[in-house]
Amino acid sequence: MHAGVMLASGSVFMLLVFGLVGGPMFLVDWSRKRRQTAVDRQITLTDALDSQLGAIVAPMVTKPLFGPWEIHVAVPVQHSAVVARILSVVDDKFAHMAGLKSGSYRIFLRARPGSLREIPAFRTRSSRKRWSGNTMAAA
Repeated sequence: MHAGVMLASGSVFMLLVFGLVGGPMFLVDWSRKRRQTAVDRQITLTDALDSQLGAIVAPMVTKPLFGPWEIHVAVPVQHSAVVARILSVVDDKFAHMAGLKSGSYRIFLRARPGSLREIPAFRTRSSRKRWSGNTMAAA
């Protein structure tokens, strides 16, 4: 009977030691992998947006503990074509990422002041020549 109690207490001691040493190590590793996944997805998305539109937006990708992926982007809201292109690129990239179910991410748009001159895709000589010196009034 005494040997059984010692064996049980030894097992409990080993579980306690593993829990106190192995548990935090597991949590640190899990947290590191989770953060690295978010950084990798942010880099992939930033590269895709940069190749399509130039360096006009810098998304931030996060993963809440209990929730879908979140993408935060500051967009020039007065230029709907640019916003549509940004949303298209984000959707294309996140639709093909591993471990993601359809509709398992949220996009948060924040208004960013800006003009078409800041956006490389909209810099054209013809548009500057065409409108230079002409003033138009809205009726």
